[in-house]
Amino acid sequence: MKDRMGSWWKRLVASRRGARRPAEKLAMLARMAEQTADQEVGCDEVYELLDQYADLVARGEDPSVLLPAVHHHLMICRDCKEELEALLRVLTAGQP
Repeated sequence: MKDRMGSWWKRLVASRRGARRPAEKLAMLARMAEQTADQEVGCDEVYELLDQYADLVARGEDPSVLLPAVHHHLMICRDCKEELEALLRVLTAGQP
């Protein structure tokens, strides 16, 4: 539970959207709480597996089957999703 709370708070504080009104922050926190899973991984764990996840995507496989916790995290964490997108651009840059 502590890890999930830390993850919510980290995302709320680290948001790149700039200053928010208190009502917007509360609504964002409520949305994040609804999206949490019983077993979550944090950004550090996702970063460690991101290359494997990207390889699966680049090969046309479904990474949500092999790495469901990473998939879930990427659906709710904009920073990690941006890292994945950048990695995929590098992996697919030389492909026609």
